[in-house]
Amino acid sequence: MDSKHIAVNAARRMLDKGGEHVVVLALPPGQAIFDYVVLGSGRSERQTATLANEVYHFCKRHQLAHHPVEGELGWRVVDCYDVIAHAFTEEARQHYNLDRLWSDAQALDLDAELATVPDPDADE
Repeated sequence: MDSKHIAVNAARRMLDKGGEHVVVLALPPGQAIFDYVVLGSGRSERQTATLANEVYHFCKRHQLAHHPVEGELGWRVVDCYDVIAHAFTEEARQHYNLDRLWSDAQALDLDAELATVPDPDADE
């Protein structure tokens, strides 16, 4: 599974768990040690943890390289090497403002990508 498919499926997992304002950013080649950033918001700390855990378990289920979920109150991160997924409460997302950190990144058309990128869990 390539990094774009991982990123889109990470976003899919967040959306499936009620994540809000989910975006996938494709970073310009050579500007970071990863290719994609996934950002999503939860309505509570508990939902934020759930969003990150869903991405973590997706990587684990499909034997994709990843690190355990890390973070603190309001912000969780899953490092899948070429894809970094951030799950925030809305307050933490506004505070850290990572959406603007990568101003030269290209936001994917998530609806179009979800329609074309296969869901490897759809058969389960």
